[in-house]
Amino acid sequence: MFDKLKRAFSNAAKSISQRELSEKDLDESLFDLNVALLESDVSQEVIDDLSQQIKDNLVGMKLQKNETTEQIIASMLKDNFSKILAKAGTVDLISAIKTKKQNKGGPFKIVFLGINGTGKTTTVAKVANLLKKSGFSIVIAAADTHRAGAIEQISSHAEKLSIKVISQRYGADPSAVSRDALEYARKHYIDVVLIDTAGRMQTAKNLMDEIGKIVKVIKPDIKLFVGDSLSGNDTINQAREFFSYTEFDGAILTKTDADAKGGSAISISYITSKPIIYLGVGQGYDDIIKFNRERFVETIFNNESLLDSHRGTQTSLPQEDYVVSDIEDANVGKDTVSLLKDDVLEGRSRVFDPNFVTEDGHDSEVLLTENSTEVLPGLAKELVNDESKIDSSSSFNNPVEPSESSSIDKLTTGIEKISNAKQKVEEEERKDQGEKKSRFGWFKKKK
Repeated sequence: MFDKLKRAFSNAAKSISQRELSEKDLDESLFDLNVALLESDVSQEVIDDLSQQIKDNLVGMKLQKNETTEQIIASMLKDNFSKILAKAGTVDLISAIKTKKQNKGGPFKIVFLGINGTGKTTTVAKVANLLKKSGFSIVIAAADTHRAGAIEQISSHAEKLSIKVISQRYGADPSAVSRDALEYARKHYIDVVLIDTAGRMQTAKNLMDEIGKIVKVIKPDIKLFVGDSLSGNDTINQAREFFSYTEFDGAILTKTDADAKGGSAISISYITSKPIIYLGVGQGYDDIIKFNRERFVETIFNNESLLDSHRGTQTSLPQEDYVVSDIEDANVGKDTVSLLKDDVLEGRSRVFDPNFVTEDGHDSEVLLTENSTEVLPGLAKELVNDESKIDSSSSFNNPVEPSESSSIDKLTTGIEKISNAKQKVEEEERKDQGEKKSRFGWFKKKK
């Protein structure tokens, strides 16, 4: 994590040769550092603040005999990062729930917020698993009544964890679903209510108003923003907008096991003055760790792994469930989701290419060859870079905004996983080589 940042402040410091430092020296030397901070997903506000503090402290400073500029800059960065995270405070979720339970204050209510595709629903399941293992009783409100398959997805997770789900039909009022879950919890003396809301762009006023209604009706004890650490500054901007609309109490960053940067944690804490509470570190229900700000800062400046603290037996998400979760989060049409689910079971892989959209607006499917993992990146890139090829009436009818967690990337991820699943069942299901060629070596269009 922060490998670019580590190299940058080292190079910046080494480039300063004078024992007494001028502002010009620092401006030139800190340029690369600022670029590295940006590339590490540190927001511009944080960078400007850090740069000014470094200048204020170093201009005119005479270094001691055994002192290096590299050591001073590293110390300043470490100190400032620590202060940003410390100012945001901490939220001990387990202790907060225990306190309310001891005071007989009723069910502890947690609302999860965020955009589509961040892994929010899976995060709800992870938190439910964590709290259940901590000795609490749980009920989940399936308050995402908009996205196709959302209720089935959270219900599937809950069934595997033996946790009750309260749901209604699609199109129902999410506030009513949340209220039903709260009433159920009160009647059955349930400790915690987890409310899985619909993913929404921070610019969608009607959906943001819906969150406001849920908050007003339920009066949650904690509101948690769920952000994708791989989305970098997009996640930071999302957190900023969500916080300005409904001040959340903390954040959970997903996919941090694949994030070599980590600056979004610093930036979200700086912008909102709210803490990062948990980090998602994998696909299993146990793959969630409590955020430790001291360890996080040490990770930045030492050759440590953020996952060193992640130990123990993991309750893994089944491969097919994880793939379907990715596909459903991709925000494509119902027919598309259904087709891809069938493919998971039958070992097929397919991708929807804008070059194959039919004139009547239907999606057209391309069954992948055995080189599917090589084909996919090019198709995904084309989807992102040339939106004009996507028919407005097709399932991919939403423009790809820079601020979105890309539906196309999400779909591609799901399809790649399906491709991997195909390899595992290939030998058993396709012993005959001729049959395999007939099923995977051709294109067809969906009528």
